[in-house]
Amino acid sequence: MKTKPTKALFCKLMFAASAVLLFATGAAASEPPFVDYTMTWQNITRYYAVYVPSSVLPNPPLLFMLHGTHYNAPPPINLNWGWQKLADRHGFVLIQPAATYDPITNTWNWNAYSFDGAFPYMSPPPDDSGFLRQLITNLIAQYHADPKRIYVAGFSTGAQMAQRVGVEISDLVAAVVPMSGPIVAQPVLPITLPGPPVAPVSVQEWHGTADVNVGPCDNAPEKINKLKLLLSTVDDSFNYWLQQNACTQLENQQPLCLNGLPNPASTGNDATGCTNNVEVQFVWEPNVGHQEVQSNNRARWAFMAAHPKP
Repeated sequence: MKTKPTKALFCKLMFAASAVLLFATGAAASEPPFVDYTMTWQNITRYYAVYVPSSVLPNPPLLFMLHGTHYNAPPPINLNWGWQKLADRHGFVLIQPAATYDPITNTWNWNAYSFDGAFPYMSPPPDDSGFLRQLITNLIAQYHADPKRIYVAGFSTGAQMAQRVGVEISDLVAAVVPMSGPIVAQPVLPITLPGPPVAPVSVQEWHGTADVNVGPCDNAPEKINKLKLLLSTVDDSFNYWLQQNACTQLENQQPLCLNGLPNPASTGNDATGCTNNVEVQFVWEPNVGHQEVQSNNRARWAFMAAHPKP
């Protein structure tokens, strides 16, 4: 396995492509101080960018931000998701990994749950869970990071991958924050949820009530490359996490969805009294479509920072 910096990996191309459409974001490319790296995993070159603030803590937290489906040839690692100012303020290291590139459709996608069929050009399909586990392990050592404060956020298909991280890498990750991406998408109903996570993990989910790209309530269709899937609902995701974390107290008894639509009587929910003092929270973003609202990042960071591993 090799890890090495690239030479400003496609930086000029990324800047020129800032107006390219993204399924999952309207974010624009950023310029350095991100430093671009590559890593070989299962004989595939993987890309990631790292932002280390000048005020970095001696044993800093690590925050991994997973992009949504990206329509462009350069790796989507220098997108501006608005976390740099928070890294400057709180001293954490920000890492933005890239998913796997499909040369047929010029898209980058994560292999979230039931996404294997979206990678017909690869056999076996990409092991993104294994890649992220190794990347987390490498960077904990490289930056002398606090192993109790490893966090993963994601948007759209990146949120769906963050959900998978919460299940499969929760022995390393303290909290995940999926934005506009439920836990499962699969070819047919009924929805089959994953098995138990490897460890208790705090989860804060966000979803816009006006999202028509990744419908939150009605098992909406999702197309990843040529693979057609049906989405789990936000109730499926929230209930999975509160049950798996053995949470005993709910803020309210309102369902998140009602008659296939966001419940107008619900602003979200909060589950506490969970194993290892983890917390499961869902937040509706009123009248927000399929977009990452950067002004909410402060609340997201506050949630993560409040939930280190015990």
